Amino acid sequence: MNKVLLAQALKFKEAIPTNGQINTLIKEVMTYQKEHDIYFLSIKHRNRPEIINMVSFFDFLSFISGIEITSFEDIEHLLSQTQSRKESIEKTGDSKEYYAKVFNKVVLFQKLGGFPTLYQELNDIPFDSNMLTLVVENGENFLNVSKVMSEYGFEQFIYLSGFPNILTKKFLEDKEAVFFLDYDIEAIRIYDSLTCKTKKFFKHPDVEKYFCNKKTSNQKLYKKQRARLPDKHDELQWLINLIKENSCVVEQEIFN
Repeated sequence: MNKVLLAQALKFKEAIPTNGQINTLIKEVMTYQKEHDIYFLSIKHRNRPEIINMVSFFDFLSFISGIEITSFEDIEHLLSQTQSRKESIEKTGDSKEYYAKVFNKVVLFQKLGGFPTLYQELNDIPFDSNMLTLVVENGENFLNVSKVMSEYGFEQFIYLSGFPNILTKKFLEDKEAVFFLDYDIEAIRIYDSLTCKTKKFFKHPDVEKYFCNKKTSNQKLYKKQRARLPDKHDELQWLINLIKENSCVVEQEIFN
């Protein structure tokens, strides 16, 4: 992860920086735009730089960082000091507020009865296409997930870490997988961003009761995310309805 480039990119969040403030970023952008025959950042002498295409800008940052970045908030998370989801929840009521992605070009994989293992080469991963695969969003939950989710038939597990890094995303492209994510608005964005051979969103059989319980639901996080809540979704309308009806979201740690 190139923190210098991300820090300079973040300057566009609040204002338009000068060329001098993002000189390292500009050099990388100019090379990238030329090599990929794309134009998303206008750089002119004596004029402040201007982002022409925001999607392509974040695609560029994802490419150079090895981690998917789709917003300035993602950059803030990556640059912030890493702490546990529990500490983040206690500090802000939002486990995503200070939670930084700590894995770059690796895949964290575990088989039932085995230990979680990091892989840097996709061919080294002992994936079995005949086993039911669960992709888990949160790291702390991933470490205990086999105990909880094996009763639903899952035998191998992959750590997602929110929006996944490039290697994990590539690994999932030809897999049949079920995703165990937070039951919140951000999870819908994460799910829609992923391409797999087949994919499903795991609906816990008790999820409705957790939405109705103030001790297990999170209204503060809902208020932060609600501006991004879609009205319709072909597959996840049940989740949208639960969020709207209860004005809250549910994080997956409660299922440990």
